[in-house]
Amino acid sequence: MRWNQQSKKIAELIHQKSMEILSEVGFCVPEESVLQTLVQAGFIVDKESQMVRVTQELLDTALKTLPKDVKLYNRSGSKELDLKGMSHFMGAGTPVNVQDLETGERRAATRKDVRNFVILQDALSQVDIVRPTVTATDIGENSDLVEIAELLLHTNKPLVHRTLSPERVDAAAEMLSVVAGGEEFLGTNPRFATLYCPISPAYFTKGNIQCMLAWAKYGVPITLLSMAMGGASAPATLLGELLVINLEILAWIIVLQILFPGTPLIYGSVSSVLDMRTGILPLGSPERGMINSGAAIMANYYGIPSMCGGLSSDAKEVDVQAGFEKAVTAFPLLAEGASIIYGVGAVDAGAAISFNQMVMDNELIGGLRRMMTGITLHDLDEEAALIKSNIPRGNFMKEKHTRRNYKRHWQPELLNKEAYETWMKKSIRVAEKSREKAKDILDSHQPPRLPIETESEIERILRKNLGDNFSLDLDDALR
Repeated sequence: MRWNQQSKKIAELIHQKSMEILSEVGFCVPEESVLQTLVQAGFIVDKESQMVRVTQELLDTALKTLPKDVKLYNRSGSKELDLKGMSHFMGAGTPVNVQDLETGERRAATRKDVRNFVILQDALSQVDIVRPTVTATDIGENSDLVEIAELLLHTNKPLVHRTLSPERVDAAAEMLSVVAGGEEFLGTNPRFATLYCPISPAYFTKGNIQCMLAWAKYGVPITLLSMAMGGASAPATLLGELLVINLEILAWIIVLQILFPGTPLIYGSVSSVLDMRTGILPLGSPERGMINSGAAIMANYYGIPSMCGGLSSDAKEVDVQAGFEKAVTAFPLLAEGASIIYGVGAVDAGAAISFNQMVMDNELIGGLRRMMTGITLHDLDEEAALIKSNIPRGNFMKEKHTRRNYKRHWQPELLNKEAYETWMKKSIRVAEKSREKAKDILDSHQPPRLPIETESEIERILRKNLGDNFSLDLDDALR
């Protein structure tokens, strides 16, 4: 957490105005049974308008039970991801398009792509949390269950995804329980977090509400992920947009803590500002990083982790525009200590996922992380002695100290550092190198397998929900 007086002033103002709006106007809950539950819990409810207002007492009660130490574990439960420490990077998701690895052309994403993106993320050293990243359009309405299965089967890293229907939450939780060793581990030792987006300002669909409440019963970490659009579904100023983001997230922090005290929550935003010239929502604009760094500020204020959209680009391929936009949208989030940065692999304003870009993003993250470490403070006696012995015009290349320490500096795998003549002879561009690396990984990387009985149980659950003909295809036939 990086906290300063400016951040504190922003947080206090946004919180104050959020409570003013939530207590005077409220937020919409278009679900009759939930409205009745909220009446019984002490919320002020207008059933005709479906508007719900909060009180200071409800806020105080909610903040007392709000967990401050949300954790995610890898699939085997052997490694904890500390969401209070450094920023972690996660695959983007989940558009219906992919940039084909062979042709580079955009096409509809399939289950094969889901699997390959999961395997690629498992292999990339700078990707900490894995998403399906694309939607398996060839599966149909139950694609979310298949995507969760592909996550469980093909990576040992922590997972994030969602179900699109409350009817499928139990089936997803059953698969997760089989891998975790029991339902009780879904909340106490979570390998998986889910996420749901409101329609700004302050409206969750009935289905999303039902999904969140169903997941809360299992104690699964839930990300409240705002998608506000400055100038469209939120005010055009960044501070005004942040107010919309916060009030809709704070509303459901209160609801979930009152109804399910202790539910682990993550404060999320993948917001940006509308481009009034084109009518599109650009994700590569500097304001994208700025507004979502505001979300990180508010998450720090409430003491919970954040998930923020960054590492974003509107570019259509791996090019200069992509590099610039991904850097300017990621850096503000790193500066504010965002817990999870969401965007690895995304291109074209999140409308597609690219294998090439995912590999290139891995390289970019490595450089950004090295930059954020800063200069390490340590004893300088050895360096001072070296300098004394090399004055004037000494050469430090011959020193053992240099041989011991030079490998600490970041070395890229894809970016070119060679002389011009060497570069011209090889004539291999970065985009092509990233494509070849993606192909090499998919040809050679083997994620750790689950026990055969666990795989069989996942297949049984899927067949129960998708039909007896469904197969996991674990012989790699999909690839």
